[in-house]
Amino acid sequence: MNRKLSQAAEWYEGGEGSTLVLVHGFSASWRFWKPLLPLLEKHHRVIALTLPGHVGGVSLKKRASPLSIAEALAEQLRERGITQAHFVGQSLGGWMVFEMARLGLARSSMGICSAGAFKTRDDVVKFMRDGQAALKFLPYAVPILKFMSRFSFLRRIALAREMKHGDRMSATDALKHFDNLSRLAIAKEFLDEKLLPIQPLPADNKVPLRVLWGADDTILPFERFGQPLLDTLKLPSCVMVDHWPHTPMFDDPQRVAKEILEFTREVESKEISVAS
Repeated sequence: MNRKLSQAAEWYEGGEGSTLVLVHGFSASWRFWKPLLPLLEKHHRVIALTLPGHVGGVSLKKRASPLSIAEALAEQLRERGITQAHFVGQSLGGWMVFEMARLGLARSSMGICSAGAFKTRDDVVKFMRDGQAALKFLPYAVPILKFMSRFSFLRRIALAREMKHGDRMSATDALKHFDNLSRLAIAKEFLDEKLLPIQPLPADNKVPLRVLWGADDTILPFERFGQPLLDTLKLPSCVMVDHWPHTPMFDDPQRVAKEILEFTREVESKEISVAS
């Protein structure tokens, strides 16, 4: 099985079959998908890239915002010859995959604990203020987090807000993650008063959509962020998974892969049925 990682802009590619693009969350990188790659590559040509504006991603041409990141991602994909693909994203990546549906690149879009929707305007303000407060604390926290990353039991604590089993991430990848976090130049601009929530997709949207949510997500709790997303996307329900945290890829890669593959198979089988 062919696997390659382009260093110019971080872009992992491996496997054969229909194209599946994996999109990570804010301040993360393609490495957050590592546990799923061998499971998905048996069935798909898998692309895991680092988002535009992030350390290791292509540069943004416009002011940092969810929409400018989505536009840059779409441009990057089209330049690589990708005009139709299955998309799966987590957190900010979940927001991005629904924007890919809006921009005409998505064959299907699945969001896992997706950012983008808010119950009230107060939730938007709180989200921004919490992010801004975290940015002020980062210069002091990152050296400690990088030290903790070297030891599995401390790495689990360092990553506990995002996942339950941070010890399953390698020390190298955890160190890289926290180093990138300290170098994320777009963070302050992204988390300012101009942040707007995700907008409804066009009424004639034909792209199959699915939302998954972790019952134990404490970063984006379902009631405040998940239900508003379903309402915005006009989806009647989502797949709620017990014990999943905000970033479940290291905690439960088998279940995450199972949900992805069931969805892509369902979409492709319906396409065949319609065509025949």
